[in-house]
Amino acid sequence: MAYRGSVRPFTKFNAKQDAELLHKAMKGMGTDEDAILMLLAARSNDQRQQIKAEYKKAYGKDLVSALKSEIGGLFECLIVALMTPPILYDATQLHKAIKGAGTNDEVLIEILASRTGEQIKEIAKVYKKGEFYTQL
Repeated sequence: MAYRGSVRPFTKFNAKQDAELLHKAMKGMGTDEDAILMLLAARSNDQRQQIKAEYKKAYGKDLVSALKSEIGGLFECLIVALMTPPILYDATQLHKAIKGAGTNDEVLIEILASRTGEQIKEIAKVYKKGEFYTQL
């Protein structure tokens, strides 16, 4: 699998343990935002998706919803973006770039010029379904 960006899979990855750490960071009074950021930023998107599934299994709640209830502002936007599968993220950004008056050509070029033909086909499938993250 080709990696975009500099985040590589965490070598000692354990989705269950990471889900527990995130749960602890959100439990009780206050939220340990540093712990959330350090953990999620050090995992690949595929690993974050596994953590999301493990969290749902262990706690019966959607991890993204739990995170959103604990944080806000730009930090929330960052965390939601980190937790979004790449194809859905790209489709959402393309949608935002062309909706309304005018277009954001930089976003269109960045995404469409840097993805493989197969990735663009997958983005198009998601885009056609119209399922976009409004939080991004």
